[in-house]
Amino acid sequence: MVCQAHRSLARFLSVDRFAAPNPQTFYTATVTTNLKTAMKQILFLSTLILITNVLFAQKKEKGDLIIGFSIGTSFSNLLNSEAPHKINIFDSDVNQVVFSSFDYKTGILKDLLFGVASGIRIEYFIKNNLSLLSGISYESKGINLNYSNRITDYTTIGGVLAEKYKLKICNDYLTFPILLRKYVLKEKNIFVSGGVYMGYLLSSRIDYLNQKTVSDESEILINYSIWIDNEKDKKRKYTNKLDFGFSLGTGYAKNISDKLIFKSELTFNIGLRKVASKYNNDFSATRVPYTTMFNSDLVRSTNYYGLNLNSKNINMLITIGLGYRIGK
Repeated sequence: MVCQAHRSLARFLSVDRFAAPNPQTFYTATVTTNLKTAMKQILFLSTLILITNVLFAQKKEKGDLIIGFSIGTSFSNLLNSEAPHKINIFDSDVNQVVFSSFDYKTGILKDLLFGVASGIRIEYFIKNNLSLLSGISYESKGINLNYSNRITDYTTIGGVLAEKYKLKICNDYLTFPILLRKYVLKEKNIFVSGGVYMGYLLSSRIDYLNQKTVSDESEILINYSIWIDNEKDKKRKYTNKLDFGFSLGTGYAKNISDKLIFKSELTFNIGLRKVASKYNNDFSATRVPYTTMFNSDLVRSTNYYGLNLNSKNINMLITIGLGYRIGK
């Protein structure tokens, strides 16, 4: 009986079920299974996207009303900002000025002021895919001028003249746009806007530095500096309280539910009214006999913090926001 049991065990152990699987067969089966799984996932995602597009189609129908908010960044500057006579006399039009000439240079990109923009929008569809847009926004506008220069052959008293000029003007506005918006392309998720805006000045402040140094090889001969930090024009007597101009923009809108809409937008505002409210660009200078090693001038200069009184606002807004649809 023991021998018979041994023979049965030997037959059981010799069965091919304990043999190693064929590697080629195993690889083929694995690849087939993975392909089937991937195809099922792709089919599921495609169906989900199709259903989402059907449920949340980009419909903009006549009579719809969308209320939303936005937040973003303002990039601003002042057009035509270089003054005929580049002298800044803060809060006075007559002063004794040393080195009366300061030939700063401005640039649209170089002197950008970065600020905050946020607002509430109301959009009403007067036709399918055509809407009238208005609201109220907070925007920072102004200029951030930085200029430095070095003259190695300064001949008035000899030596090297190093000059630095910084002027930051920050004007905060409440703006009220009135725009027409058209949704374009097949999906109607791209829009273009155009219209006008009006702005009301909330506050105005400046940071200012005017520094000149004359030196020779061994020592500093003259060190002349004037600076003002965060000076507020509380009565807003130097800046016009009202601003207005054209507004152009484009953006993208996407329904994330049947009522909720995500939007991103790029807007350009071009002012038509000069920023300054006081003085003009008059200039006169009377030489004062020198009592030190250099002359000075008694100067009458009436401009906008050293800038042209005819400067106008220009800014670009990059914003994102959400809207809620009230409609059918």
